[in-house]
Amino acid sequence: MPSQKNVLITGCGPNGIGGALAKEFQLRGHRVFASGLSEPLLAGFRDDLGMEAVVMDVTSQASVEGAAARVAEATGGRLHVLVNAAGVLHISPFADTPVEDARRVFDVNVIGVWAVTRAFLPLLLAAAAADGDGGGDAVVANLASINSVLRPPFLAAYNASKAAVEVLGATLRTELAPLGVRVVTLKTGGVRTDLFNNAPPVKLPQGSLYAPLREFIEERKMLEAGSYMDADQYARNVVSQLLTPSVKQVVWQGGMTTIAWILSWFGWDSLLDRLLIKGSRLEEIQRPK
Repeated sequence: MPSQKNVLITGCGPNGIGGALAKEFQLRGHRVFASGLSEPLLAGFRDDLGMEAVVMDVTSQASVEGAAARVAEATGGRLHVLVNAAGVLHISPFADTPVEDARRVFDVNVIGVWAVTRAFLPLLLAAAAADGDGGGDAVVANLASINSVLRPPFLAAYNASKAAVEVLGATLRTELAPLGVRVVTLKTGGVRTDLFNNAPPVKLPQGSLYAPLREFIEERKMLEAGSYMDADQYARNVVSQLLTPSVKQVVWQGGMTTIAWILSWFGWDSLLDRLLIKGSRLEEIQRPK
């Protein structure tokens, strides 16, 4: 792989993981394409940091294909690193979550990864082929979550979407390996970003089965129990690993990843269930009569 790599990162914003990763790659001398939903979100990356801004809605096929064409033209058709960091959070009990809300979460968090990776795959393959045997592979890194292990209540759509990202990445890892493209899952724990602030307001409907927990859920108090890593530190750790020729298949970074890693190896589902029920105050919920 060349010393200066072409890197595209989705989900870039002023105070998010995508933006922190973009800044870290640029600090290390790489050519960064910062991608996000709108020009205002990307203005700081372009005007203040000198990155190349690419407006892209990962839920729009036309937008994704247009972005891939622009990056291909700018780079001579080669992309060495793709980081799928775009994502949305949704907080609500499963019983109170409309199907269309769950579809929206999956459209961004899962189908968005699928669409972007597929559109940019020719550029990744071209970069891998140009580097030649032994020259290094192109890399796709997908932002997953320790929520697939810890599965906190009231985040069903988000938890399930991140588990899907993980399995999608594992499948692509085997399919794309012979083609010179390495796929890495970023098993991400707590990171201080605007993800929680950007999530839609939580409002339980009248007659919710979880009405006794209205304040706990609507004020998102379940998020207060986690531990969080600074986004810049997360980015430094992740970029260091992604630029290593022997990068691991799964990179664990962020708050509470040690606990999640242990649970992923040893299970203890029944114990975790009890802890989650107690920690989320679900023992206060009674069966409807």
